[in-house]
Amino acid sequence: MKNNIKNQYLRASVLTPLGTIAVLLFYLISFKNLGSITKNGLPSASFFPFLIFIAGMISATVLLISAIKEVKKEIKENHIVDKDKTERAKKDENGKIILNPNLKPIYITILTVIFIVLFKYLGYMITAPLYVFGFQVIYDDKLEKFKRKAIIAAIITILVYALYVGCFNILFPEVWS
Repeated sequence: MKNNIKNQYLRASVLTPLGTIAVLLFYLISFKNLGSITKNGLPSASFFPFLIFIAGMISATVLLISAIKEVKKEIKENHIVDKDKTERAKKDENGKIILNPNLKPIYITILTVIFIVLFKYLGYMITAPLYVFGFQVIYDDKLEKFKRKAIIAAIITILVYALYVGCFNILFPEVWS
């Protein structure tokens, strides 16, 4: 019974905010290298990442507390988690792999850490489309339509680049110069 209670906490509603908090802590370490959040009373290069960190931590903590309360409520009401949800991966009727939704936050956390680490070595134009593509693959219920995912990843990468450079005048590090 005790093991079953532990398994009830291993669901996306709990693991997603935990993964987000882990990524944000790694993100904190990365952007602390940029220096102070203000210079001469004005926001510096680390100001925007600091705001993202604060907003993300608040949101993830609220979501985590809410999810834990919900699980505790379900345990109290003696709802049992479906055993199929604890499988690592299943296959649909056509034999295509379906990822377990409870493990998707863990995959996203790993993908995000890899993105953050590789960003300074490979640059935005290589890591961003791979990150967006990987995100789509992980959250796809059935692993298919990879060409469409690649096109969407390229479009999102270009739009985000245009937003940062055009609107915010924030240049990404040049890796290949």
